[in-house]
Amino acid sequence: MIQLSVSFLAIVIAAVLAILVLFTVYLFVQREREASFNKKRKSYLQRYTQLWNVYLFEEGLFSVRLVPRSRADVEAIEIIFLSYLKNIASPAIRLEIKNFSNRYLKEFYKKDLASKRWSTRMNALYRIAGFGMDELLDTCRSLEHKNVSKEERFQLLKIYSLFQPDLFTEKLKQLQDGYSESEYRRLLVLLDDDLFIRFFDAFQDWSLNIQFALIDTAAVRRNAPYVDKLKHLLSHDNAEIRIRALKGIYEIGIIDEIEIYLPFVSSDVWEERLMAAKIFKHAPLANMYAYLEQLLQDESWLVRSQAAETIAVARQGGERLQQFIQYADNEYAVDIAKETLMRKQESR
Repeated sequence: MIQLSVSFLAIVIAAVLAILVLFTVYLFVQREREASFNKKRKSYLQRYTQLWNVYLFEEGLFSVRLVPRSRADVEAIEIIFLSYLKNIASPAIRLEIKNFSNRYLKEFYKKDLASKRWSTRMNALYRIAGFGMDELLDTCRSLEHKNVSKEERFQLLKIYSLFQPDLFTEKLKQLQDGYSESEYRRLLVLLDDDLFIRFFDAFQDWSLNIQFALIDTAAVRRNAPYVDKLKHLLSHDNAEIRIRALKGIYEIGIIDEIEIYLPFVSSDVWEERLMAAKIFKHAPLANMYAYLEQLLQDESWLVRSQAAETIAVARQGGERLQQFIQYADNEYAVDIAKETLMRKQESR
């Protein structure tokens, strides 16, 4: 019995040692392979980064030496391209990167899209969008027949928005409640002006998250044509939509007819009164002072504070606040006017 136990224990120990040896060998091989990969990538960067600079910035002749021959070369090219795209806003360079990627990187990323590893597929999708590889659009579409993740589907939407806007619109209608506001903003900011306006024209057809994202994206893009679209939303039944539209108009900073903002001075919604006080910064104080004085006596501290700031930053605004302090009988309004004047004096 004891002999059997010792024999069994010896077998177990030998098996464990064999596994440890195999694992050690595996780690060693992987480390050597990774070291070799990194060395090849570094070698490409050292040899050809300057050649890329000459080709892209000095309109030098294209060299076949730039064409990748291995996965390490591809990663080196990714580093170079991503650096250019991040730091240099040049349509000509972006076009060269697109053309090169479509011709010489396509097969690498096509293979990656068929990988069983999620991270490999996601990296390929990011690069396809980033490098403008429209020749892989059909391959990307074929992924939809597989069980793709939410993150992959989002990246596919981004690719469609860049290369096939009508398909993007169709897919977004099918996935209206699939993503957050911030995710929809990341998609909408990529659209050209014509398509973005089309989205606004169909405003009521979209889910609330997309509607919010449309308004916020219009504010970020700061294009004058969007002001009219936002103004149409000021009569919307949803208060949050009205507030966001007011905020968008304020951030764009184009106020061509002040009359439409005057009703918000007496709104039951304090956020709307606050936005009115902000918007009045973009109009002459002489025309707006009566309304700002009303807001300066608002029940909301935030509204009072914003009205005082709007007055203070205007020409002769300090004098107006001084006069208000002298004759006003609303102690809360007088206090905020004094605090605002004090901050203005301290900031000089």
